[in-house]
Amino acid sequence: MGATYDLTEMHRTADEPSYEVTDGDLPCTTNVVEQNFTYSFNVCGTVTGGVPRACATMDGLSKAGALQIDKRVLSDANDDYCFVAGQYNERTTTVELLDQEDPTRGLALTYLGTFCNHPHVQRKFRIELSCADKLNPIPTHALEYEHCSYTVTMPSVYGCPLECPVSNRRLCAGNGHCAYDHDKGGARCFCNKGFSGSACSQEQEDGLLNYSPALLGLIITLFVIIGLLVAGIFLMIRQLAAFKEDISNYQALRGDDDM
Repeated sequence: MGATYDLTEMHRTADEPSYEVTDGDLPCTTNVVEQNFTYSFNVCGTVTGGVPRACATMDGLSKAGALQIDKRVLSDANDDYCFVAGQYNERTTTVELLDQEDPTRGLALTYLGTFCNHPHVQRKFRIELSCADKLNPIPTHALEYEHCSYTVTMPSVYGCPLECPVSNRRLCAGNGHCAYDHDKGGARCFCNKGFSGSACSQEQEDGLLNYSPALLGLIITLFVIIGLLVAGIFLMIRQLAAFKEDISNYQALRGDDDM
């Protein structure tokens, strides 16, 4: 669909801490306060440094792409509960667009984890990488919309297609927005008035309008049609004038003949 991505910079290495977020209360259920959990995870890899003590000796840690920690109200962190919310496995990990019709909305990665009880269903950990003008990817929400199905939201420029470049540490140089061009069939930066270029980083001279190729083609087509109409009207006027002149000459000749 004319959109490519690169999540390499989001992957945390062994000497870096994993991503972490604590959340769980659904904003739409005002009458119910859901339990909060802490999630530790990595993008396109297993969890790295800073693994909670409650998870350090658990089975399956080496394959865990995401951990769910139930921090109990106790002074000893070793008494916390820890579960593998998702395993990072290239074969089972799925990557999909947040919006199949608009790739500039972002990406979603889904890991499959261990099984929950009551009911016996497999845990799913979904990382939604939404496209936003933010260089530092920080998880903002971690919600359990369905039983044992966790969704973490991380808005950043890494959820944007590479066709919308970062310039001057801003998406589209801060002079436009990333969107899908249906005429072009790909993602690109739509520049604000006064800016141009693939990253909207080039200032335009006053009076130079920033028309898209489709709009420019439409304007040219309209001018051609108007030109043809004007030429046709002018030709008709000339033909009418010639016709009237022919009638006048004919009548003059008839008059001479009558005399």
